[in-house]
Amino acid sequence: VFLYTHFSFSRGYCFTGKCEKISFVEQRDADHDKELVDHVFHNSVTSNPQQCYLWCINDCRCLSINYKVKNDIKYCELNEGSHFTNKSSLKNIHGSVYYVLRREYSTDSQLIRSKTKTNYDYLSLWMLMSSPAKSISKQSKLILQKMLGDLYNCANIKTSKNKNLLFFPVCILRSCFIRVLKVPNYIVPCTDDATCTNGCCRNNLCLNGGTCSEICEPTSVRYNCSCPVPFVGKHCEIQLRRSCQDYKAAGSTASGLYTVTDDRNQTFQVFCDFDSEPGFAWNLIESFNLSNKHLFQNISFYDDYQAISGDTPNWQAYLIKRPYLLWLRDHSTHWRATCRYNTDGIVYTDYLRASLEDFDIIRDVPTVSGVCRPYEYVNIRGNKCVNCTAMTWYKKGSYPFHMDSSGRGSCEFDGSEVDPAKYSEDNFGQYATTNPKFRCTSNLDDTTQFWIGGK
Repeated sequence: VFLYTHFSFSRGYCFTGKCEKISFVEQRDADHDKELVDHVFHNSVTSNPQQCYLWCINDCRCLSINYKVKNDIKYCELNEGSHFTNKSSLKNIHGSVYYVLRREYSTDSQLIRSKTKTNYDYLSLWMLMSSPAKSISKQSKLILQKMLGDLYNCANIKTSKNKNLLFFPVCILRSCFIRVLKVPNYIVPCTDDATCTNGCCRNNLCLNGGTCSEICEPTSVRYNCSCPVPFVGKHCEIQLRRSCQDYKAAGSTASGLYTVTDDRNQTFQVFCDFDSEPGFAWNLIESFNLSNKHLFQNISFYDDYQAISGDTPNWQAYLIKRPYLLWLRDHSTHWRATCRYNTDGIVYTDYLRASLEDFDIIRDVPTVSGVCRPYEYVNIRGNKCVNCTAMTWYKKGSYPFHMDSSGRGSCEFDGSEVDPAKYSEDNFGQYATTNPKFRCTSNLDDTTQFWIGGK
């Protein structure tokens, strides 16, 4: 039977940096009838609190442990928080014992008692045996192996000249090293000239290209992950959704309101259409009904404007905030205009789509109000063309974006090919002259939408 009287994990013979020492004394460290709640990341059966504490040391996510006994079964809970990081989470719970990982850091050379200057890490364990022995019995080794798991398997256990002391190392850099020191409290080598070395970043815990930084503060986390865009989370495990396209790529199929995040970690809502066109996901940037046309007749996407219900997508009067528009544009390849999406869904009559590469409605600044522009598809009242040019009116101070299907000019699209246009008929905007055969303007409740998106 072993009674632990002192346990210490010491790391760091640092010439200019911080050295870490983790210690455990059961009577000193036990906080009885206390438990940290809502921060457990690992739960298992254990032999005693010392083994649980060892597991915590060996897992850099761990900052504290809960130890409890129920029906003679001993349980170990590893917490990713502590009463330092989450004070309100420490609760009074009868029968539970709380231990915080006791970490100390120093740059004081007087604390460094080891004469070695090699870069090895050691784990030292002081055990008071029930009776002195010349060697460790097979049964004792089995007990240690069960209690310590992988830490034991690193190398053979050896005794010091004092038969009551046992020492064994931690596996580091493919090798195992044993050093029995004359003084029980020692600091062992860490990387030379390191600002902070606690070993937590040896095996990078950060995902998706995150950068791991070791932290040598006794009340904080033991490491931190700096995450590249668009990842967040303690280990960069969460991918932020930057647009409807990201949601579609992640498997979303139900069209509706979604929350997206920009490069400043600002979140906003956008209506996503996932199922109207195979492979495409679309972000709604503008929608209005015919009765609200006056609110949109001076809008130019390429210049600053006042948003309309910019945080609340709706069908009757909505214009997204310009910073959000620019963010979505940078993650899109196409734009389109539709009629009555809110009631009819996608109907390819009275519909147009263009590539942002060919015609960037958001960044291109037109110098002429009426000009032929390239489109992938145009359909107005059944008059249609594919990969063609169409007469487009769009210039700040003159016209909002719209088409006049009665005027062809030198463009390829003919707005009267199968169904004659009304003189000076406006389509997809402006609406000074309307045609009831055009689905966006059949009555005052009919709506017009603009979208940006891609595959």
